Amino acid sequence: MNHMHFEDARRSRHFFWFIWVLYVLVYMTKNFFTAAMASVVSEGIMTKSQVGFIVAVFYIVYAPLQILGGVCADRYDPEKLITIGLLGGTFANLVLFFNQNYYVVLFTWTFNAVIQFGLWPAVFKIISSQIVRSDSKNAAYYMSFSTSAGLILSYAVAAVIPRWYYNFAVSAAVLFVLAVILNFVTAAEKPYMFPDRALKPAVEGGSKQNGGALKLFFESGFILLIVIYLFAGTAGTSVKTLSATMLMETYEGVSPSIGNILNILIISVSLVSIVLARVFFYPKTVKSAPTGVLIMLVISSFSAALLMSNVGITPAVVSLCVISGAHSVVWMLSSYCNLRFERFGKSATAAGFVNMAASLASVISGYGITRVADGYGWKAVSVLYFVLMVVSAGMIAVMLPLWKRFKRKYFTSNTGAPVTKK
Repeated sequence: MNHMHFEDARRSRHFFWFIWVLYVLVYMTKNFFTAAMASVVSEGIMTKSQVGFIVAVFYIVYAPLQILGGVCADRYDPEKLITIGLLGGTFANLVLFFNQNYYVVLFTWTFNAVIQFGLWPAVFKIISSQIVRSDSKNAAYYMSFSTSAGLILSYAVAAVIPRWYYNFAVSAAVLFVLAVILNFVTAAEKPYMFPDRALKPAVEGGSKQNGGALKLFFESGFILLIVIYLFAGTAGTSVKTLSATMLMETYEGVSPSIGNILNILIISVSLVSIVLARVFFYPKTVKSAPTGVLIMLVISSFSAALLMSNVGITPAVVSLCVISGAHSVVWMLSSYCNLRFERFGKSATAAGFVNMAASLASVISGYGITRVADGYGWKAVSVLYFVLMVVSAGMIAVMLPLWKRFKRKYFTSNTGAPVTKK
């Protein structure tokens, strides 16, 4: 399929912000169930392990389908893939609102994972190639706020909603309205979009000689980066989704509502961290995205080490905030790495692989980490955070030379000047 793109910057930016809001709300609905964990456990409806198992099954199914979603988004209309996910999610959430039987929730939530297979890769395809290309880096930066914003909304709603299963009614309504608006907006904007022009190859022979996505991913070291996102993402995702329960069960006087409020604080810090990283960190001080990932992992390792100690609630919350913030910066930097593959028409595929790693991290967080908490306590979870960060930092150090050679080969001309897109 010949993809379309905007050439009018104003229309492009309006469309991007609509997609940004859309994904924030979609991410909110995906995390409603996890956000309600403290209330579900407190009411005795399900154990942490049962809730964790449902979340884990969702991401076990969702993760490998992200690769398929990435390939499809690189080949087909991304708006159609998004519409499929929105309408399918509407149906799933309606079923769950009317029936909260454990097995109904398990199977319906799994269906939700299948039907949303192409949603994030399609969103990334839009920001990498459909909007005005000069805005792609800024779009990737602003998109990095979307997951934290969605999480904050999910916990905010969970903290005030009278019954946890009302979340599903809210989700169904939101997803359906988004599907309707998306189709109206797309129909209105299509006449102002133009067929893609082929990009000038970065080296002689261009993408036909690059051997496909997997060869590019191995050659650049990006495949190692995917594993790093899995390990570090496990700790980061756990901190953002499980801290309410962790603080409630570790410190006296922390109720489910207070736990959710502290969890919102922890996630909010991640939003501030992205702003600070853009202003002071990357690309102003640190020029390479993978190098930035390494620095964030080292900082996270020290914070996890502090969390392992017998500290009070204030130092614990500070440590969790640092890990949460560093994780969001790592996610922002991953988007910049994904953009490198748009030259080869593989940006959505790269985003799909990264989201697969993030999804598997959610599996380990939602089920594995909760099992560790149930069996060995939250102190053991803190130790696991530390190990994951240290191992990830070691892997990124190995990956850096590969990434440097990849950029030199495909993004620098024989004269040493950067290759630019036409």
